[in-house]
Amino acid sequence: MTITAPFTNHQFDILEKTSRISSVFSLFGAGFIMITFCTSEKFRRPINRLAFYASFGNVLTNIATIYSRAGINAGRDSLLCQLQGGIIQWAIPADALFCLAMAFNVYLTVFHKRTSDQLKILEPLYVALCYGLPFIPSLTFLLINPARGKIYGPATLWCWIDNDWQVLRIASFYGPTWVVLALTFFIYLVAGKVIFTLRRNLRRVAKEGRVSSDVRSREPLAPLQMGKVIVSTIDTVEVSVTNASDDPLPPPPSPGLSIFPGIHRHISRSVLPEITSYTCHIEAVPHRPSVVPRPRNTAVEANTAAWAYCRCAMLFFLALIITWAPSSINRVYSLANDGQASFALNFGAVLVLPAQGFWNGLIYIVTTWPACKAYFHDIVDLFMQPVIWCQELKGFRKLAEKLPRKQVSKASLV
Repeated sequence: MTITAPFTNHQFDILEKTSRISSVFSLFGAGFIMITFCTSEKFRRPINRLAFYASFGNVLTNIATIYSRAGINAGRDSLLCQLQGGIIQWAIPADALFCLAMAFNVYLTVFHKRTSDQLKILEPLYVALCYGLPFIPSLTFLLINPARGKIYGPATLWCWIDNDWQVLRIASFYGPTWVVLALTFFIYLVAGKVIFTLRRNLRRVAKEGRVSSDVRSREPLAPLQMGKVIVSTIDTVEVSVTNASDDPLPPPPSPGLSIFPGIHRHISRSVLPEITSYTCHIEAVPHRPSVVPRPRNTAVEANTAAWAYCRCAMLFFLALIITWAPSSINRVYSLANDGQASFALNFGAVLVLPAQGFWNGLIYIVTTWPACKAYFHDIVDLFMQPVIWCQELKGFRKLAEKLPRKQVSKASLV
């Protein structure tokens, strides 16, 4: 339903409660990012570090938006109204700038092959720019007191740039933010095209490698896997037969040299074998090299890491679009209709704009789900430890009760 502002008290009450509920959810999301990042090394990835830095701006935003219309009710010249307007003007655009920093990291990773350590060096610069640039107009509007009145004042949902300064809302807030979003989208578009092309080529190469490996593995293999030498011998034996009555037998050889010991004692006719030749046949079986899988290409690993970072960063960008779209549509509608306001559009804006921390926290959990599960298990184990100790103590007491008193007394004497 579209009506002319001001809204009814009931509608203002709905907007105020929605703003506070959305801010509470955002605080939970930002708080989860800050706590897990500070207490567990599993969450300290490059993309998570920027989300951690951005969460401070989310907390500042929610400190302002959770007051909702309290600043307006306190009066335009009140400290609450002025601080609320200044914080909103400062902290909300910072989230968009951090999203641009994530996109710039994707650009450096894809096109300049920067490593995570090299990207980490740029993070202090990102923090200074993301919080420093929007702080300049925020502080300027707070200090300037022109003849038309202070710039921060009632703005339907909370204290912000007054309705008398509509042009500043576009020039210092919505305009720069949408330029940042457009630049971010362009970086993802170009980098995403390169990443998808590279992934397709790498998958094709990997598939061809698997096919050739399968073909080699299906070829018959020799039963001998290692090189061996086969030695075979052939003895040529010549037998001589002599008559005992004609020629006497030669004296028996020594036992160590006799081939057939004792044969000349029991026969009158001796059969004495004599090895006249010896043949040795040597055959070398060639060694067939086994199929050794090729090491994984480093390009595949680099592309996988770049794609994982890009995918996570694009999710943060999508959350930013969801956050800014209703508010921007509401602002365009107001400008196109001579300052008229739509309750539905204002409700959409107050529902999603304070919830930046919630969306960031949700994406943070989804992209680090294995680390989150391990973190929750550690917390459960920590709280269950006193219970385990109590159970062990109870078991010791039961064991002591079952022991005879004499044994207990003897044990105590010892």
